[in-house]
Amino acid sequence: MEKLKQYYYIIVILITLVICWGAWPVVSKFTAKEIQPIASAVSTLSGILFGFVMASISLFASAKDNKLIRNTTLTGYLPKLVNRLHVTMGLLLFVCFTFLLVLFIPDSLTFTVANISYKYSVVIVMVGIFLGLNSFVQFYMSWRGFKDFSEHM
Repeated sequence: MEKLKQYYYIIVILITLVICWGAWPVVSKFTAKEIQPIASAVSTLSGILFGFVMASISLFASAKDNKLIRNTTLTGYLPKLVNRLHVTMGLLLFVCFTFLLVLFIPDSLTFTVANISYKYSVVIVMVGIFLGLNSFVQFYMSWRGFKDFSEHM
């Protein structure tokens, strides 16, 4: 079990890479009309989750006089939890901006590699899917840590 914890993030990244690789044949055929509603929904979801994480951090700030908050600050657990929440916020915000960017890229914008033409919007969607899956896993892990901590407040 300890080995699994040690390599957890590497395993998650590899799994999301496999999912993205499997999704490429489908996503590569999308047009801007098909991408825009998906990008809008994912961007909105990421923004909402960002707000939840920000609210959980503000809860710590408002309860700074709580004995549990003081003790976990001394043990070093609270700074690690807050750092994980900040990383989660950064990832979710990056996902939000990535999918917002996709909303404004036309289908006509392409590049060629090895005589194969690729749409910028599709490549950015794939990057967004990769970041999104990773940030949602990070959100789950952060939220679980926050839930375990807040049960004792």
